[in-house]
Amino acid sequence: MNYIQQYEQLKELFDTDQEEIKIPGSHTIIRNLEFLSKPDLPYATPKGSIADKQIDENIKFRYPVLMPHGKVRNNHVILYLHGLNERSWNKHLTGAKFLAEKSGCAVILFPLSYHINRGLPEWTDVRKMSRLLDIRKLKYPDVKEATVVNLALSERLTENPGRFFISGHQSAMDLVCLIKDIQSGNHPFFESGTKTDLFAYSISCLMLQALMIVNPDNILGNSRIVFFAGGSLFSHLQGVSRYIMDSIAFESVKKFYLGAILGKKTTTAGSRTGIMDSVYGRAFKAIIAPDLFQNIREKAMSFYKDTLMVIALRDDKVNPVEGIRQSVGENYFRSRNFRMVHFPYAYTHENPFPVLYRNMDEQVETAFRSVFNPALSFYTR
Repeated sequence: MNYIQQYEQLKELFDTDQEEIKIPGSHTIIRNLEFLSKPDLPYATPKGSIADKQIDENIKFRYPVLMPHGKVRNNHVILYLHGLNERSWNKHLTGAKFLAEKSGCAVILFPLSYHINRGLPEWTDVRKMSRLLDIRKLKYPDVKEATVVNLALSERLTENPGRFFISGHQSAMDLVCLIKDIQSGNHPFFESGTKTDLFAYSISCLMLQALMIVNPDNILGNSRIVFFAGGSLFSHLQGVSRYIMDSIAFESVKKFYLGAILGKKTTTAGSRTGIMDSVYGRAFKAIIAPDLFQNIREKAMSFYKDTLMVIALRDDKVNPVEGIRQSVGENYFRSRNFRMVHFPYAYTHENPFPVLYRNMDEQVETAFRSVFNPALSFYTR
């Protein structure tokens, strides 16, 4: 089956409520496990809003593990991370299955905090969001790209831009806990010393960049990492999209963090919590703007230059190539581990492999393989 056929098959089969999912025509089995997040974060919740720490879905949730040949114990795993404001795994299942089957190692799809199945059900309630969208448009008559799809995230980030970092910090700490459990043999599916690689798409690259700088207990020292459509400096991101966030939210976030890094006083809710003063916060500052903390970025790139592959979309508007170039530095940008891809159809950052047009089957399949074949080769060198 080609990419689009597999997308449709997996979309119909996938359900995080099931303990085990068998895929017809494949030896790969999907098992869903529970994770308990233990955030120790400087939550900043504006008066009158739901306290983020009371969102149970974000604390206790399930994540899928794709296991080739149904192996109970594995010694190699790829952790697969998604993009900003994604509410399902649908568009990533085919890539995860490809990596699992072709590499022979397990693949974990791990959700970022407040995303996928870690958010409130009402955030995807179209009827409720439609009513709230009308209210937002009245409040901000000049807003651009405001939709029911991006409304929940836009509202939350407008209300408190500090949530952008706090969410990323929690995601990073969850990832550290998972990796340590895997590498120590405390995970039910993995042996002690399991090789732990990562595949990051879009905003998860930003989260992972900061974690790579911190690298607690050198947990990423032996990992191979692939960025796809991500890795730009924060200052170059263009997040206004009907699928990501509206213009009001994006401007709030940009103003908050560029103000923080440049030392400008902000009065936005959450700015007095010291959220940028942690170790992870200081690492995040190093990937915000090109001329600040450049030595920290360069030191990190020197450490990961042989174990990081970056695959950029040439016409990416959200994570532009220039932002990635300034993040990784000129030497890495010109190295064999940096790849730029371009497809012969109208793709977007949010939808690089469109599935609605069956007359594009072959083109989409070729584009998909131009990304995942190099990634596979990188993991299995």
